[in-house]
Amino acid sequence: MKTNALSLGQIVSIPEAIGLHSSENVKFIDGSWFLKDRNGREEFEQGPRIAGARFFDIDDIATKSRLPHMMPSMELFSAAMDAMQLSKDDHFIIHGSKDCMFVHRAWFQIRNMGHGIEYCHLLDGSVEDWKNAGGPIEEGVPSNPPISASSLNLDQPKLYKGPGALNIVDLEEMKEYIQLGEEKSGYQIIDARSSDRFFGRVEEPRPGMRLGHMPGAKNVFFYDLLKPENVSQFKPREELEKIFTKGGVDLSSKKKEIVSCGSGATACAVVAALELCGKDPNDIYVYDGSWSEWGSLPDTPITKKDELKNDY
Repeated sequence: MKTNALSLGQIVSIPEAIGLHSSENVKFIDGSWFLKDRNGREEFEQGPRIAGARFFDIDDIATKSRLPHMMPSMELFSAAMDAMQLSKDDHFIIHGSKDCMFVHRAWFQIRNMGHGIEYCHLLDGSVEDWKNAGGPIEEGVPSNPPISASSLNLDQPKLYKGPGALNIVDLEEMKEYIQLGEEKSGYQIIDARSSDRFFGRVEEPRPGMRLGHMPGAKNVFFYDLLKPENVSQFKPREELEKIFTKGGVDLSSKKKEIVSCGSGATACAVVAALELCGKDPNDIYVYDGSWSEWGSLPDTPITKKDELKNDY
């Protein structure tokens, strides 16, 4: 059975996903990633996992640099898709393990390497939710073992083809937009870090970072967009809209958005939430280097000022 490209939304419920599990062009991709203490790849290999799922490692299928999980080259991404036996006609339902708050990076990375907005979806729940609902589960050795970038031949012809990274902003572009300001640049800049990090009240989790935020940026903590009782789900649209408005983001504006965070991972949760609020995916960008790049440089403009309220 094949599934029509227009029949799935951005978020796919657990019951709907279970019903689609046997569809030949619907593939389940585990994008679990954690900042520390847990390892998404190891948990996938140990199981339980969704039966037949693949694992997408955002740190491995990435451009290697001093910055974490940067968007990969098209050659690497295509080779990875071929190795996982994934095609442009496949719908991807991307999910994570229990309490994984960072799966949105895998969703964004796969989609914005050109797979197609209508073919990339987020599961409304975790692997545990899937299991509890009676979805097919796999234990033991994965039927689709995780691939490694080091084992891929980037020179061989590729079946999977795409345009390369879309809606990604680099350092020089960010410097220009910050200098121009929101009105002249036409971009609302949103920082997904916590308010304590945004205002420089606490140290960054990565050592050696300067503290504060980009001048003109607005703070919307990604965690506030997720349901506290299940971080694998977003809050209802009405609540998301209130959170963005409180953070100073004008959802009715025709301006585009650039989202930043610590390393480019949690920014992608904000991207997904903006789209759930009706923003055009083509008008939302991620600053890939995020604070790992901006905060590590000696000459990038930084402030601790609350431009909506007070100085801290």
